[in-house]
Amino acid sequence: MATSTAHDNDLIEHSWDADGGVLHSRQDDHVLDKRKSTLVSSNKRCQCVQSNGLVAHRIHNESVAVFCCCDKVVHELQDSEPKLNHEPRATKRVTSTSDLPECGKQCSDGPIQRVFHSLHLAEKEVHMQLHSPLRSSLFPGVPPTIYFYTDAYDVLAMPPSVRKQLKWKLSTITPLLIRQTVSRSGFRLTKRLYWNGMWDKHIKCTTFASIKDYQKVNHFPGSFNLGRKDRLWQNICRMRRLHGGTTFQFLPDTFLLPHDMRSLKIAWLEEGNDHCWIVKPPASARGSGVHVVHQWAQISKKQPLIVQRYIRNPYLINGTKFDLRLYALVTSFHPLKIYVFQDGLVRFASVQYSYDPEDLSDRFMHLTNYSINKKSATYSNNTDSNQCQGHKWSIKALRGYLENLGVDFAKLWDQMVEIIIKTFICCESPMNRMIEKHTSSRYTCYELFGFDILLDENLVPWLLEVNISPSLRSSTPVDWDVKGEVVKDLLNIVGYQIPEKLQDPSVLRLLGLGSRETDFARLSQVLHAVSLSQEEAEKHNHYESNPGDGDILERLTADDIRILIQSEDELSRQGSFQRVFPTPYSQHLLELMVRPRYYNLLLAAWEERHGTHRQKGVRLLQSLCRCNLHLKPPPGMVLSKDSSTTQSENCQKKTPTFNVNIKNRLRHT
Repeated sequence: MATSTAHDNDLIEHSWDADGGVLHSRQDDHVLDKRKSTLVSSNKRCQCVQSNGLVAHRIHNESVAVFCCCDKVVHELQDSEPKLNHEPRATKRVTSTSDLPECGKQCSDGPIQRVFHSLHLAEKEVHMQLHSPLRSSLFPGVPPTIYFYTDAYDVLAMPPSVRKQLKWKLSTITPLLIRQTVSRSGFRLTKRLYWNGMWDKHIKCTTFASIKDYQKVNHFPGSFNLGRKDRLWQNICRMRRLHGGTTFQFLPDTFLLPHDMRSLKIAWLEEGNDHCWIVKPPASARGSGVHVVHQWAQISKKQPLIVQRYIRNPYLINGTKFDLRLYALVTSFHPLKIYVFQDGLVRFASVQYSYDPEDLSDRFMHLTNYSINKKSATYSNNTDSNQCQGHKWSIKALRGYLENLGVDFAKLWDQMVEIIIKTFICCESPMNRMIEKHTSSRYTCYELFGFDILLDENLVPWLLEVNISPSLRSSTPVDWDVKGEVVKDLLNIVGYQIPEKLQDPSVLRLLGLGSRETDFARLSQVLHAVSLSQEEAEKHNHYESNPGDGDILERLTADDIRILIQSEDELSRQGSFQRVFPTPYSQHLLELMVRPRYYNLLLAAWEERHGTHRQKGVRLLQSLCRCNLHLKPPPGMVLSKDSSTTQSENCQKKTPTFNVNIKNRLRHT
């Protein structure tokens, strides 16, 4: 922190940039400049050292952090009630300078009293609110993750030495919301080769081989299995043949042309001329190339197309058709971990619905895409995400609307979530083949999917399509409210870590983390390794061949522990997302998968045992982590130079065994 020339009764005001550099300074015996971030210093002594004094630092024009001269935060004062939130924070209560800690009391005369007076804080109760840009793991020996916030929160700045290493690669589609959110937590935007995070359009499978262990991207290899309409239909058809019945009857019957031309002709004749069909390109988005037809001559006989039964009886609100955009986040396909955001968007057509054949060409009537309807002369925006107005609502607003009509929205929501889970189950087998082939670290990938769902007149949900790059553009207040929370919470769940060479205890403690959180923080590569010991591989093979044979949790390996602590850490950061798979009640869905995969069996057993009493399971894992059972590198793993430390070696020496009898451990927890 820069110091200033001492004047007995004057304040020296410095304006600082985001990295702590002084922009200018001047003498001022009045109040803090409320228009910009300022630092005020006096010659009053504090107990910590023999010079300087107290300083007050205005943050985002709403609060004052009171520092002593050794850079320790004594107090932070905020002149308005903080918004309710679940982010980590330190909170204290103060009503006047007499309530300051001891260091503040000794130095509170003069400049600090004037700060209180100028901001009218001495007369009322205020809260201390300073948010850390890092969040500790639930478990010792696990690195912290970078925490992301919306602009409603004041965030402690990352030290310049850390910020220099946090680089977010700009792509041609990086949304403004992503850029703003990552910048707020210390990332610098770059187009250079060194980067930690990136938000891009679909990535070619061959590109994943060049992604470093410390880099994280927003796609999995092979996600076209969900995003392409032809691949999605093929995957669902495979599961229909495997299980029969109505288990996977949530997507309207689809025909892939020209391959299915004969089958389509038969279905067309059975339906008669009064039935309509919707035609789509196999890999289109935002309604491009989509149209409704009712005559056979309107079908192209050569061009690759998707032809789908048109849902002619949609549920209408104010006479107009609508669909729902739900956001689903997958952090892993093995184990399969699915989170669904508890809000979303409701997108209305801008012209009242009619099934008259003469109106089938009206895209403003039959399509709900915002990119199409915004061009309509009758389209109107919604300025309040809590209101049911305009042609775009939030799902929370829709919920209130339907519940006022007597609709059981909770039941409807569960039905839509079940469609999302089953869709991923349909695609997890080909997805896992691609992931195993093209990635070498569990840290590398995550993906946000946009599910478009239509309700028919009986409020039965139907899946229309899955988007692998759902739009995060925020052109309306409803978009901003919903998508801003989506971005913040998904980045928190996936767990971005600071680079290994900066995971030094002294750096991390500057950001509010103690010794427990910073011990062994360099070993992040180990925690995300995919290789197995011989014993671990044998256990995998045994339970995949005999999924009901014995208790998979009875003897946990080091790899098991790593999977479980990653799962619990993710869950603790879920925010407004809800993990819908696995849960304590989802084990029956494992039977729908093509084959039992070990990590799915492991998490299913863990959720069944600890999902309704989670704290007990967390304490068990914490006790195992205190023995460093999660930190032994898998056989053949080569650690980076930064990770090959004495600390790592000491950790391995402390590890007595990696095959833990949980029954014995439970007696001591």
